[in-house]
Amino acid sequence: MNRPPSEEKPNAADPCHTVTVTVSDPLGLHLRTGKDVVRIASQFEAEITAENLSRTSNRVDVKSILQLMQLQARKGHVLLICAQGPDAPAALNALSQLF
Repeated sequence: MNRPPSEEKPNAADPCHTVTVTVSDPLGLHLRTGKDVVRIASQFEAEITAENLSRTSNRVDVKSILQLMQLQARKGHVLLICAQGPDAPAALNALSQLF
């Protein structure tokens, strides 16, 4: 099935832009702050994933609150956020301001 261009996955040749952020909220990355992360990430076309570098975790889709909660990020944990797509740098800039 063909998807409209806006729903296509980023091309593998597109570079993956990354940034590391430290969770500063005393409660960690909980549902309320996670909702803000998902809201901001969803405004961009880029495919955005995150991985908790402070504990063993898989990469998760930042546009999904359920996946984001799987990071179990506490205050002080370091997250690696990767964005791939046409607006990846802008997405990383906006997301890094939340932490």
